[in-house]
Amino acid sequence: MKMETQSLQEGKVHFFLAENTNGDICYSDVNAPPVVVMDKRGRVRFPDDGKNDQIANSFCPLQIVTDPSGRIIVTDVDDACLHIFVMDGQFLLLLVNCGLDKPRGLSVNSEERLWVGFLSSDLRMIQYTM
Repeated sequence: MKMETQSLQEGKVHFFLAENTNGDICYSDVNAPPVVVMDKRGRVRFPDDGKNDQIANSFCPLQIVTDPSGRIIVTDVDDACLHIFVMDGQFLLLLVNCGLDKPRGLSVNSEERLWVGFLSSDLRMIQYTM
């Protein structure tokens, strides 16, 4: 199967994929919100449009990652925040107003520490679980 990619230099944005602990595939594309989660057979389990009363702009998902507990974490570059969902798609938490200016990269380690990379090349660790 041939996959087409587009260059950032051409003004296009890549899409992002993450596999969850249950085998679901989580997909985000800044050009085509919502975030979509599909099961192992390719059936859509749920879409999420990111609408939330706490944010002003429309949802602009970029990087997506899952953690060892199956939570789905998505950067929202227009609103400088992170959306966190449980494995079944239910909204869990919105990390906003905590200095997340232009969040780009995401990674979660085995201790559920969230690493966030920024356009400025900065890197921050966020403890988002209790």
